[in-house]
Amino acid sequence: MSIVLQGMKAKMWLTHDTINEQYAEIARLNRNIECSNRQIHKKDKSIAKLTERLSKYEKQGKSPGSSTPSGKESMKDEIVRRTKTLRKLSGRKSGGQEGHNGHKLSCNSSPDEVVDNTPDHCTDYGELLADAERVLDYVTQAVSTPEQKVIIKEIHHYVIVFKNCDERRIRKLKIKQKNS
Repeated sequence: MSIVLQGMKAKMWLTHDTINEQYAEIARLNRNIECSNRQIHKKDKSIAKLTERLSKYEKQGKSPGSSTPSGKESMKDEIVRRTKTLRKLSGRKSGGQEGHNGHKLSCNSSPDEVVDNTPDHCTDYGELLADAERVLDYVTQAVSTPEQKVIIKEIHHYVIVFKNCDERRIRKLKIKQKNS
């Protein structure tokens, strides 16, 4: 019987050693779990802060496939943001005010160069306009300063009055500007 007891005693010591090793392993794993839980808790806090910051830039109603970035403010919001604090109510209606004399830039009476801007052909029908009557429509002036010398160029803009129509009408055409 003593041989049986000695065998049981040896197995018991082996079992005791195995239990101690397992206990040490469990303790080590519990420490790792606690460390991982602390890291997860820190990252959860960080994610919550970042989510809160990101929510300020996101707009409701933007689809994930939209070409407009979710952080882009609407044009209406942008206009309000840019003009709200800059404009103060004056009590006047918008537009030209009564009693204010309007003004415009005056044309120079002696331009350095005059350009006649007349169309060559009708853009609607494609016919040549060489024999059509020219009527001066309006005059503009362009001021350029090449090499620090002011050159004033006067441009005469014409419309064509068609002779072959039943009624007399003036047709404005797309005009190619002739440069000299």
